[in-house]
Amino acid sequence: MPVQLLKIIKEQSETLLPSHLQKENLQDLQEGCDYTNRYIQGIITLSYPLTKLRDGTDFFKIVLQDSDNLCSQINSINVLIYGKMAEDCAKIIRHGETFIVAGFKVVKLPTAREDGRHDCHLEVSEETGSAIYIYTKSGTTAASETASLSVAPKYVYTPLHHLKDGTIVNLYGVVKFFKPPHISKGTDYCSVVTLVDPSNVKLTCNLFSGNLDSLPKIYKVGDIVRFHRIKIREYNGQMQGITSGGFASLTFDGTVGAPVVPRTSSREYTFMDEEQKTVEELRIWAASNISISGPAAKLSGVQPMLFFDLTCQLIGKAKVDGSSFLLKVWDGTKCPYPTWKVPVEAKDLEGEKVLLHQLRNLVVDILVYDNHVQLAESLKVGSFLRIYSIHTKQASADNEDVSRIEFHLHGGTCYGRGIGVLPESNPDVKELKAFLESVDLTDSQNMESMCSMDVDSTFDNVTEYGWCFFISLCIVLQY
Repeated sequence: MPVQLLKIIKEQSETLLPSHLQKENLQDLQEGCDYTNRYIQGIITLSYPLTKLRDGTDFFKIVLQDSDNLCSQINSINVLIYGKMAEDCAKIIRHGETFIVAGFKVVKLPTAREDGRHDCHLEVSEETGSAIYIYTKSGTTAASETASLSVAPKYVYTPLHHLKDGTIVNLYGVVKFFKPPHISKGTDYCSVVTLVDPSNVKLTCNLFSGNLDSLPKIYKVGDIVRFHRIKIREYNGQMQGITSGGFASLTFDGTVGAPVVPRTSSREYTFMDEEQKTVEELRIWAASNISISGPAAKLSGVQPMLFFDLTCQLIGKAKVDGSSFLLKVWDGTKCPYPTWKVPVEAKDLEGEKVLLHQLRNLVVDILVYDNHVQLAESLKVGSFLRIYSIHTKQASADNEDVSRIEFHLHGGTCYGRGIGVLPESNPDVKELKAFLESVDLTDSQNMESMCSMDVDSTFDNVTEYGWCFFISLCIVLQY
């Protein structure tokens, strides 16, 4: 049988391979050599869906990481599996399992790789006499191959002050600064994260992915991240981190005493008991060494010419023009200043109309620009947001004596500008929801009674001019 499951006896990976096989080092592989009686051993870190080639042959691809040399500049290789072996492997392998391949063919790639993998790949099939062995825990039988337990790999984590140019490493760090994911100049999403750890070294990571969900789910300064397979390079005398093949992340709340529950960018991951201790130790260190409060504010505490982060709920949105978009949000508190209301046509405004008018005294209009528009358009009314680096400024119209506070999210990503969507499981969202449910809307309803009496009959029938007049009338009545 070319694909075999080998049991690990008493959690020991004792050798059950044929005696004639000898281990080969990943670094020593060369095209043209005979590997009939040699084998490569590693950990499965990535696999691709089973497909068929043009001639109908089954094809399966995995990435194998050298478990004995994780910090090496070249520590992983692509393995291409053909035919019946491809079909068998696709059914039974799991990420993190120990994988052994013998009797393979080494093929040199035509171009150099930049993702830290070997510049050759392995080709495996029954026709070439290959054999595959997969280690599983004791108690797994051939009848339960599809549900076989995997052997968790032993990962090595590199402190930030031991990073070297050209290596691919695993690491832990505390978030000191970040930019929420945004569309880069190309088609990928980009996120920038600056990490620190007790070695007092700083590492800035530029992370790219075509899939927004595969980037780290960071919500605030002080969060703790675990990065696997991040590539290190030196730039202008400083070490930087960039995404490489197989990059994966976990993110943890940095609050001391909070549950150690990972926010993951991977469908499958391992998290060992000793790693929970690492997270808790980093939390304690960060509490004494990093300012994690940030420029957060409630709407009741805003002032003119302020930059702040706001945790809020979205209750309305509308397109304004090609370069700006309107978000109507509230956090249950009232801005101490009259606020600017962006004029939009009724047909362009998405949200519960009665609710928008019911909460009118507590809602603020935030105008977002340029690169933030695409994300703003995709937001769902009712979702909970954290909007970073909102700018307040005071302005008055030519025909008004009173000045009003305007809220802007300017274009670009300087100072971490951006929009993050928070899940309802987030502790800050749970706190906000409880507060919103306790807000007494009686005063707001009374103040808006004259405006809300005719909402249903007026909202859908006003002209653009009449709608602007209707808004102005409500503002006069309110203030």
